[in-house]
Amino acid sequence: MPAKIFSMEAREDGSARLALNYKHAGRSGIQRISCDLPQAGLLQLVLFAEALSLRKRFGQPAASDVAIDGLTLSFDPAQPDLHVVRQAGYSSQAARLPLAAFHSAMAEMTDLCIARAEASKHGPALKHLLAECPPPAALAAQLGQDEGDLAMHQLREIALLLLAQDAAARGSALARKLRGKKSQDQARAAVSSLLQALAAELAPMPA
Repeated sequence: MPAKIFSMEAREDGSARLALNYKHAGRSGIQRISCDLPQAGLLQLVLFAEALSLRKRFGQPAASDVAIDGLTLSFDPAQPDLHVVRQAGYSSQAARLPLAAFHSAMAEMTDLCIARAEASKHGPALKHLLAECPPPAALAAQLGQDEGDLAMHQLREIALLLLAQDAAARGSALARKLRGKKSQDQARAAVSSLLQALAAELAPMPA
């Protein structure tokens, strides 16, 4: 059941509309999966896409999935396509979506989410702290300088999305550290710790 058309439409409030047209085996005509994604759901989908892309860059794809309000996307390294399932009440639809089509449609969504994170209250401070974090020494050695730089740029973008979401939460400990002059070292340590954790998870270095 390969997808025929996949699209993502962003809205001003940060939400988005997902639509996927596909041909169901044994049925006539084109079927359609569509749903609205809240701002947090769109961010989850963007992070899923970025993680897939980064792991592919390192040649270490891993099985993963994301579930958002009845919509599930699953990736199996042994398969060329994503498996998409939409569950609405007792009704269920399933289709396969080529990875290239998914990443192509998600590119604009990723840019929009990053721009929103950069423009958030703590976005500039977080971006500055992330820029100060040195890349793992083995990154360039494993990928080469240019690819290593691109991988580090992608890691920083993923970290920014996660950190901006954390800092925007009510009562955020990270936000308090970013606001306080005496707690800047703690904020820097928190940012660096997350970036290193992401590198270990999404861009593991050989032993």
